[in-house]
Amino acid sequence: MHPLNEIFQQADQDCENYLALAERERDAIVQQNMGELELLLEEKRPLIGALARHDQTIKQYCSLQKITEQGLQDHVTSLNDDSLAAVYQQFLGHLGECKAANDRNARLVRHSQNSTSNLLDLLRNQGESSQNIYDQLGNRSRSGGSRDLTKV
Repeated sequence: MHPLNEIFQQADQDCENYLALAERERDAIVQQNMGELELLLEEKRPLIGALARHDQTIKQYCSLQKITEQGLQDHVTSLNDDSLAAVYQQFLGHLGECKAANDRNARLVRHSQNSTSNLLDLLRNQGESSQNIYDQLGNRSRSGGSRDLTKV
């Protein structure tokens, strides 16, 4: 068995575990469950560390073999080991899914932050949609007047 085979298998397993956490993280973000999010972050830390170690191991292998990381695909193919090639492709697929899940969750967090910020602005009477409707005491502003429908 090629030494990369074990590295790719373990890295692939860690990617699958990370994906499962990313799915749970998505659900917690959508439900705005901060307690669950904190727990998930603690669970993700060791996996992120493990994936970083796999990355370093792969980089060391590439360095010893005098190949670039971009040339790793060609190197794996040139070894004519179908099992290794399959594990490598599966690892790459899961790695891409991890990136996509992480990006999706980051977008959800940004969206949630923007929504919360807009709601806070409305509550503080600072948002454009609520400007000049109420004064600081919560009474209807006398200067508000009528506005175009597009401004409402």
